[in-house]
Amino acid sequence: MLVMQVSKHPADLCPAYNDKYRALTIGWYEKIEPISAKHGVKFLGSYDDHAAHIVYAMFDTPSMDNLLKVFAEPEVIAPLSFCKSRMFPVYDHQTTLAMIKKRA
Repeated sequence: MLVMQVSKHPADLCPAYNDKYRALTIGWYEKIEPISAKHGVKFLGSYDDHAAHIVYAMFDTPSMDNLLKVFAEPEVIAPLSFCKSRMFPVYDHQTTLAMIKKRA
């Protein structure tokens, strides 16, 4: 199952400019892939909209339970102390196309 995480932080708390949150964010970027793998989740990547202070992260997980174990890890949950975040299942391009064509 593909799951997207969208996290937004206020401009004044941006880890690019705020020393207090920089180390937490570096820890997330450096450790998200191996921590995900430890719980059977594949981290597909993250994409940053720097100007809007939004990070989009994609995971391929066998279940939400596995992904929740990833987010229970201290290095993963720490940046959420200054971000608003949500996670939700998504479909890839081909799956969506097939679903739309099936209804036609």
